[in-house]
Amino acid sequence: MDKEHFEWKDEYSVNVRIIDEQHKKLIETIDKLFQSIMLQKEKEYLSEIFKELNEYINTHFSTEEKYFKDFNYEGAAVHTALHDNFREDTSKMEARINNTDFQVFELLFFLENWWINHILDVDKRYSKNFNEHGLN
Repeated sequence: MDKEHFEWKDEYSVNVRIIDEQHKKLIETIDKLFQSIMLQKEKEYLSEIFKELNEYINTHFSTEEKYFKDFNYEGAAVHTALHDNFREDTSKMEARINNTDFQVFELLFFLENWWINHILDVDKRYSKNFNEHGLN
């Protein structure tokens, strides 16, 4: 897959290196999905994409949730509920990938929406708290 459509930009940073690295992996996965659609090879890549999404969910969400607890982050309950919704929605989509009603653009729009509304907004809210506890 040649040209990237989704790529990391410095303004995406939450000023926490470990979390930024995990977010970069998600951007790569979203880009892989987009590129597979452009090449009309999405069916070939869907299993791999869901595997990467599940790895992201397991690693990234547990990282954030550990720091929420460690740093007594006040937005933890709401943020964790959003993670639970993402887990559930992703699982439901993955269960449907072989069904005729599954549309790959549904997954792409879902991930783009998550990026814009969650990572670029909700995740940035904990930056100050994490930084104040020495996590950079």
